[in-house]
Amino acid sequence: MDEVMIMLYNELYNDGLPLGFGMVLASNVVAMNRFSNLSQREREELIARTHGIKSHEEMQNFVAEFGKNGLGIM
Repeated sequence: MDEVMIMLYNELYNDGLPLGFGMVLASNVVAMNRFSNLSQREREELIARTHGIKSHEEMQNFVAEFGKNGLGIM
């Protein structure tokens, strides 16, 4: 992960980003960039959708889908 992505992740984590979601998000540059362009309300909506995710694989799939199509958030 490059320095810019680390700074972005730290900024998002300090805003209450759940650790599991943040770690997977940080590994997907497209999804991270898409997330960083969301409004605060949209970020909160997306984060709320992660609360029912029970496995790392499920989280990876969720983040990958968000990176591809925004999951109806954008």
